Amino acid sequence: MSEILITLGIIGVVAAITIPGLMTAYRRIAYPIQLKAIYSKLLVAQKTLNDEYGNPEDWTFTNYVTDSDDRYNLEIFKRYATELSAISTRDRGNYDYFENGLSPSAILLNGQPAKNISGWASGAYLFEGHHCRSMQLKNGAVIVMYFAQGTAGAVMWPLIKKKMYAAFLIDINGAAKPNIVGRDIFAFGLKGGSTSIVPYMDDTSDCNKQGAGLSCSRKIIQDEWKMNY
Repeated sequence: MSEILITLGIIGVVAAITIPGLMTAYRRIAYPIQLKAIYSKLLVAQKTLNDEYGNPEDWTFTNYVTDSDDRYNLEIFKRYATELSAISTRDRGNYDYFENGLSPSAILLNGQPAKNISGWASGAYLFEGHHCRSMQLKNGAVIVMYFAQGTAGAVMWPLIKKKMYAAFLIDINGAAKPNIVGRDIFAFGLKGGSTSIVPYMDDTSDCNKQGAGLSCSRKIIQDEWKMNY
Protein backbone atom coordinates (compact mmCIF):
# COMPACT_ATOMS: atom_id res chain seq x y z
CA MET A 1 0.00 0.00 0.00
CA SER A 2 2.81 2.40 0.88
CA GLU A 3 4.45 1.76 -2.48
CA ILE A 4 1.18 2.56 -4.25
CA LEU A 5 0.81 5.77 -2.28
CA ILE A 6 4.38 6.77 -3.10
CA THR A 7 3.77 6.03 -6.79
CA LEU A 8 0.58 8.08 -6.77
CA GLY A 9 2.43 10.90 -5.05
CA ILE A 10 5.15 10.87 -7.70
CA ILE A 11 2.52 10.87 -10.45
CA GLY A 12 0.82 13.82 -8.79
CA VAL A 13 4.05 15.80 -8.60
CA VAL A 14 4.92 15.06 -12.21
CA ALA A 15 1.42 16.03 -13.31
CA ALA A 16 1.60 19.28 -11.35
CA ILE A 17 4.85 20.12 -13.10
CA THR A 18 3.95 19.08 -16.65
CA ILE A 19 0.24 19.91 -17.02
CA PRO A 20 0.67 23.72 -16.86
CA GLY A 21 3.37 23.49 -19.53
CA LEU A 22 1.17 21.29 -21.70
CA MET A 23 -1.75 23.71 -21.31
CA THR A 24 0.45 26.63 -22.32
CA ALA A 25 1.71 24.74 -25.37
CA TYR A 26 -1.87 23.81 -26.29
CA ARG A 27 -3.04 27.42 -26.02
CA ARG A 28 -0.18 28.67 -28.20
CA ILE A 29 -1.41 26.34 -30.95
CA ALA A 30 -5.19 26.42 -30.42
CA TYR A 31 -5.78 30.10 -29.72
CA PRO A 32 -4.40 31.45 -33.00
CA ILE A 33 -6.46 28.87 -34.91
CA GLN A 34 -9.62 29.91 -33.07
CA LEU A 35 -8.79 33.59 -33.57
CA LYS A 36 -8.29 33.07 -37.31
CA ALA A 37 -11.71 31.43 -37.61
CA ILE A 38 -13.49 34.28 -35.82
CA TYR A 39 -11.53 36.99 -37.64
CA SER A 40 -12.34 35.37 -40.99
CA LYS A 41 -16.04 35.52 -40.12
CA LEU A 42 -15.69 39.18 -39.18
CA LEU A 43 -14.12 39.92 -42.55
CA VAL A 44 -17.00 38.19 -44.33
CA ALA A 45 -19.52 40.16 -42.27
CA GLN A 46 -17.69 43.39 -43.06
CA LYS A 47 -17.77 42.63 -46.78
CA THR A 48 -21.51 42.00 -46.56
CA LEU A 49 -21.95 45.35 -44.84
CA ASN A 50 -19.83 47.07 -47.48
CA ASP A 51 -21.94 45.54 -50.23
CA GLU A 52 -25.13 46.79 -48.61
CA TYR A 53 -24.09 50.12 -47.08
CA GLY A 54 -21.18 51.12 -49.32
CA ASN A 55 -17.72 52.27 -48.34
CA PRO A 56 -17.34 52.94 -44.58
CA GLU A 57 -16.13 56.41 -45.53
CA ASP A 58 -19.78 57.17 -46.35
CA TRP A 59 -21.26 55.77 -43.15
CA THR A 60 -22.91 58.18 -40.74
CA PHE A 61 -20.43 58.35 -37.87
CA THR A 62 -20.13 62.12 -37.50
CA ASN A 63 -23.23 63.65 -35.89
CA TYR A 64 -22.70 62.44 -32.35
CA VAL A 65 -24.77 65.29 -30.86
CA THR A 66 -27.99 63.48 -31.73
CA ASP A 67 -28.96 59.85 -31.46
CA SER A 68 -29.75 59.32 -35.14
CA ASP A 69 -26.37 57.86 -36.00
CA ASP A 70 -26.50 55.77 -32.84
CA ARG A 71 -29.46 53.94 -34.33
CA TYR A 72 -27.47 53.51 -37.52
CA ASN A 73 -24.57 52.05 -35.55
CA LEU A 74 -27.01 49.75 -33.81
CA GLU A 75 -28.23 48.43 -37.13
CA ILE A 76 -24.64 47.72 -38.13
CA PHE A 77 -24.15 45.87 -34.86
CA LYS A 78 -27.26 43.78 -35.35
CA ARG A 79 -26.14 42.86 -38.83
CA TYR A 80 -22.81 41.67 -37.47
CA ALA A 81 -24.66 39.56 -34.93
CA THR A 82 -26.72 37.99 -37.70
CA GLU A 83 -23.78 37.28 -39.96
CA LEU A 84 -21.75 35.80 -37.08
CA SER A 85 -24.65 33.68 -35.77
CA ALA A 86 -24.41 35.20 -32.31
CA ILE A 87 -26.49 33.45 -29.66
CA SER A 88 -26.88 36.58 -27.52
CA THR A 89 -26.23 40.29 -27.90
CA ARG A 90 -26.31 43.46 -25.84
CA ASP A 91 -27.28 46.59 -27.72
CA ARG A 92 -26.03 48.99 -25.10
CA GLY A 93 -23.68 48.62 -22.17
CA ASN A 94 -23.56 50.61 -18.96
CA TYR A 95 -20.93 51.98 -16.64
CA ASP A 96 -20.35 48.53 -15.19
CA TYR A 97 -18.52 47.79 -18.41
CA PHE A 98 -17.44 44.22 -17.84
CA GLU A 99 -21.00 43.16 -17.14
CA ASN A 100 -21.61 43.65 -20.84
CA GLY A 101 -18.18 43.10 -22.29
CA LEU A 102 -15.07 41.25 -21.22
CA SER A 103 -14.49 39.41 -17.98
CA PRO A 104 -13.75 41.60 -14.92
CA SER A 105 -10.55 39.61 -14.42
CA ALA A 106 -9.08 40.67 -17.78
CA ILE A 107 -5.49 41.86 -17.61
CA LEU A 108 -2.94 43.20 -20.06
CA LEU A 109 -0.02 41.13 -21.30
CA ASN A 110 2.25 42.88 -18.80
CA GLY A 111 0.02 41.78 -15.92
CA GLN A 112 -1.61 45.13 -15.28
CA PRO A 113 -5.42 45.30 -14.93
CA ALA A 114 -7.13 46.00 -18.24
CA LYS A 115 -9.56 48.25 -16.41
CA ASN A 116 -7.84 51.63 -16.25
CA ILE A 117 -9.91 54.81 -16.41
CA SER A 118 -6.99 57.24 -16.71
CA GLY A 119 -5.36 55.11 -19.38
CA TRP A 120 -8.57 54.88 -21.37
CA ALA A 121 -9.09 58.64 -21.22
CA SER A 122 -5.60 59.25 -22.59
CA GLY A 123 -6.20 56.87 -25.47
CA ALA A 124 -4.14 53.90 -24.31
CA TYR A 125 -6.96 51.50 -23.46
CA LEU A 126 -10.24 50.28 -24.88
CA PHE A 127 -11.57 48.64 -21.78
CA GLU A 128 -13.70 51.30 -20.12
CA GLY A 129 -16.92 53.10 -20.82
CA HIS A 130 -20.62 52.42 -21.24
CA HIS A 131 -20.85 52.65 -25.01
CA CYS A 132 -19.98 49.16 -26.15
CA ARG A 133 -21.96 46.46 -27.93
CA SER A 134 -21.18 42.83 -27.24
CA MET A 135 -22.19 39.50 -28.68
CA GLN A 136 -21.54 35.93 -27.69
CA LEU A 137 -20.99 33.37 -30.42
CA LYS A 138 -22.01 29.74 -30.43
CA ASN A 139 -18.43 28.64 -29.80
CA GLY A 140 -18.28 30.64 -26.55
CA ALA A 141 -16.30 33.57 -27.93
CA VAL A 142 -17.29 37.13 -27.09
CA ILE A 143 -16.89 40.08 -29.45
CA VAL A 144 -17.13 43.56 -27.97
CA MET A 145 -17.71 46.41 -30.43
CA TYR A 146 -17.09 50.12 -29.99
CA PHE A 147 -18.09 52.88 -32.38
CA ALA A 148 -15.92 56.00 -32.45
CA GLN A 149 -18.91 58.34 -32.42
CA GLY A 150 -22.63 58.32 -32.03
CA THR A 151 -23.19 56.00 -29.11
CA ALA A 152 -25.65 57.95 -26.95
CA GLY A 153 -23.71 61.12 -27.73
CA ALA A 154 -20.41 59.64 -26.59
CA VAL A 155 -17.07 59.93 -28.35
CA MET A 156 -14.40 57.24 -28.15
CA TRP A 157 -11.30 59.40 -28.28
CA PRO A 158 -8.88 56.46 -28.51
CA LEU A 159 -10.56 55.57 -31.81
CA ILE A 160 -10.81 59.15 -33.03
CA LYS A 161 -7.07 59.60 -32.49
CA LYS A 162 -6.36 56.43 -34.45
CA LYS A 163 -8.81 57.46 -37.21
CA MET A 164 -10.95 54.41 -36.62
CA TYR A 165 -14.70 54.05 -37.07
CA ALA A 166 -15.00 51.03 -34.81
CA ALA A 167 -12.95 48.66 -32.69
CA PHE A 168 -13.45 44.99 -31.94
CA LEU A 169 -12.16 43.06 -28.96
CA ILE A 170 -12.31 39.32 -29.58
CA ASP A 171 -12.22 37.14 -26.46
CA ILE A 172 -11.95 33.72 -28.00
CA ASN A 173 -13.06 31.80 -24.92
CA GLY A 174 -15.36 34.29 -23.23
CA ALA A 175 -15.26 34.36 -19.44
CA ALA A 176 -12.88 31.40 -19.24
CA LYS A 177 -9.29 32.08 -18.23
CA PRO A 178 -6.63 33.24 -18.87
CA ASN A 179 -8.42 36.50 -19.89
CA ILE A 180 -5.18 38.13 -20.97
CA VAL A 181 -4.87 40.64 -23.79
CA GLY A 182 -2.57 39.07 -26.34
CA ARG A 183 -3.30 35.54 -25.13
CA ASP A 184 -7.04 34.99 -25.52
CA ILE A 185 -8.17 38.61 -26.05
CA PHE A 186 -7.25 40.37 -29.30
CA ALA A 187 -7.91 43.86 -30.67
CA PHE A 188 -8.95 44.84 -34.21
CA GLY A 189 -10.39 47.94 -35.82
CA LEU A 190 -12.10 49.42 -38.87
CA LYS A 191 -9.85 52.27 -39.95
CA GLY A 192 -10.58 55.31 -42.01
CA GLY A 193 -9.60 54.80 -45.62
CA SER A 194 -10.07 51.04 -45.32
CA THR A 195 -12.99 48.78 -46.16
CA SER A 196 -11.74 45.88 -44.06
CA ILE A 197 -11.15 45.12 -40.40
CA VAL A 198 -7.46 45.16 -39.52
CA PRO A 199 -5.33 44.64 -36.39
CA TYR A 200 -5.77 47.49 -33.93
CA MET A 201 -2.11 48.52 -33.84
CA ASP A 202 0.03 49.44 -36.85
CA ASP A 203 3.09 47.67 -35.41
CA THR A 204 3.87 44.90 -32.91
CA SER A 205 5.70 47.06 -30.38
CA ASP A 206 3.62 46.22 -27.31
CA CYS A 207 3.29 42.47 -27.92
CA ASN A 208 5.70 41.50 -25.17
CA LYS A 209 5.77 40.96 -21.41
CA GLN A 210 6.35 44.66 -20.83
CA GLY A 211 3.54 45.78 -23.15
CA ALA A 212 -0.25 45.91 -23.14
CA GLY A 213 -0.62 43.23 -25.83
CA LEU A 214 -2.91 45.25 -28.09
CA SER A 215 -0.60 44.64 -31.06
CA CYS A 216 -0.50 40.86 -30.67
CA SER A 217 -3.29 40.41 -33.21
CA ARG A 218 -0.98 41.90 -35.85
CA LYS A 219 2.00 39.83 -34.71
CA ILE A 220 0.05 36.57 -34.87
CA ILE A 221 -1.05 37.36 -38.42
CA GLN A 222 2.47 38.37 -39.44
CA ASP A 223 3.77 35.11 -37.99
CA GLU A 224 1.30 33.12 -40.10
CA TRP A 225 -1.18 32.53 -37.27
CA LYS A 226 1.35 31.38 -34.71
CA MET A 227 1.83 32.67 -31.17
CA ASN A 228 5.58 33.21 -31.17
CA TYR A 229 5.87 35.37 -28.09
